[in-house]
Amino acid sequence: MKKTVSLILLLSALFLAACAAVPTTAETETTAEITEKETEPVTETETETEAVTETETETETETEAPPPEEEDKTVNYKDVKALWISQYDMSNIFVSGGKQRNKEEFTKLLNRVLDNTVKNHYNTIIFQVRPFADSMYPSEVYPPSYIVTGSYANAHEYDPFEILVEEAHARNLSVQAWINPMRAMLVKEIKLVSNGYKIKQWYDDKTVSSKYLPVVSDRVYLNIGEPEVRQLIVDGAAEILAKYDVDGLHMDDYFYPTTDESFDKQSYNEYKANGGKKNLAAYRKECLSELVKALYETTKASGKGRLYGISPAGNMQTVINSHYADVKKWCSEEGYIDYICPQVYFGFEHKSVPFDKTCDNWQSIIKTDSVKLIIGMSLGKAKSGVDQYAGAGKDEWTNHKDVLLRCLQYTETLEKCTGVAYFCYQYFYNPVSGAEESATKAERKNFVPYLETITWHKA
Repeated sequence: MKKTVSLILLLSALFLAACAAVPTTAETETTAEITEKETEPVTETETETEAVTETETETETETEAPPPEEEDKTVNYKDVKALWISQYDMSNIFVSGGKQRNKEEFTKLLNRVLDNTVKNHYNTIIFQVRPFADSMYPSEVYPPSYIVTGSYANAHEYDPFEILVEEAHARNLSVQAWINPMRAMLVKEIKLVSNGYKIKQWYDDKTVSSKYLPVVSDRVYLNIGEPEVRQLIVDGAAEILAKYDVDGLHMDDYFYPTTDESFDKQSYNEYKANGGKKNLAAYRKECLSELVKALYETTKASGKGRLYGISPAGNMQTVINSHYADVKKWCSEEGYIDYICPQVYFGFEHKSVPFDKTCDNWQSIIKTDSVKLIIGMSLGKAKSGVDQYAGAGKDEWTNHKDVLLRCLQYTETLEKCTGVAYFCYQYFYNPVSGAEESATKAERKNFVPYLETITWHKA
């Protein structure tokens, strides 16, 4: 009996062992794959190749890893509510008694300007730093502006623009540094400029003076047909962007001051002699567009989020045909500007450039999503009450005190509009005394409250 049981147990053990040794279908396929790979001969060359490939893959992964994204520290708004603060607003704040006002007094007056700006619902200031190929801050590129120092013979005693940027940002105001591209100082003024500045060196050098710095009506201008002159303008912009925590660069409408061919005759003749085919108008447009593109690239290279925009005159035909600004190109191709801000300083009854049709014309030339539209307006005619060039509409600003309100409301109908800009602070308040400007009070009472809540980004 014991022998029978032992035999049964032995047979059961053998049967279970045999079952365990038989793999499933999936296990059979996997085992076969592993066995095949393990038994394939591997040459030394293949081993080295695999090792190199593995190393290269790891290296490529490390190389292709994107760098940490640059932080956008700018203060810029989707709904732009800007106020131009010009040389005319600041001249008596900068200077007292023929010299730069002391720092404490300046800061006190400036703070009131900024507080009033915020109180009137603006979130952006366009602050003029270069009106006449000079500088409202200590610069190595341009001479000190007499508007700040009292004379082109004086140096800055401190940096007012540094204070402006700090105080504006403390109020969450965006700061756009406003430069004038071509207009320079009067002939009698440039003679006072230090010889350490390139513009004075050019003026004194009779071999380049008339070519680089043509004179129109006793005022010196920069001839941007010369690459070296364009570079001076770019260098000045780069200096601002490097020295100050500004949120953008803004260029105004003082481009070519004349249609007279004598302005840049020598440069144009050299262009033609070197094979240039464009007529004078096309040549000037090309020179200006090269400057615009260089300034755009300089702005973008200086830091993430910074904007570059241009504020041409409101009459587009004048801008294109007399100022030689190729605004259609800038507004239809990427790489020139972030925004266009035409100065539509007209009412609805203006005979040739009524506000609504002029805004529509500017919007129509924007052909790329990279360019935004900001409509520039002015309280100048609200103060004077007369628009002498408006034809039958010359008394519109006297007869109506809601012109700017209706203009502001009209911008809401412009699909590509993202904001407005107003010229300028002194039409709101006396910059030094702080007193309200009575002549514009009625217009301001109507449009300023609306400015607080308006948005161009509808849900």
